[in-house]
Amino acid sequence: MGMGSATRPQHFTATGNISVGPATIWGFVLTPAAATATAVIRENGSGGTIVMSLQAAANGNSVVVAFEGPMPLMDPHVTLGGAGVLFSALM
Repeated sequence: MGMGSATRPQHFTATGNISVGPATIWGFVLTPAAATATAVIRENGSGGTIVMSLQAAANGNSVVVAFEGPMPLMDPHVTLGGAGVLFSALM
């Protein structure tokens, strides 16, 4: 199944768990505000393995990452940096 009507975004403005337990991720969007935005995505919670790091310039364009297929992750977590940052995980 590709990205379609079953895909739903989870929005974050602060560090937290993307999902508890197994999750299927189709992509990420990081949107900055007046400060540089960063997102560190981990598997197995906040102390787990880093899967991806994203950075978007202050007052710049969003960084969009879309996968060709689903990325299965267990207990995915995002650590956000930057004032006014918005992060979305497409699940």
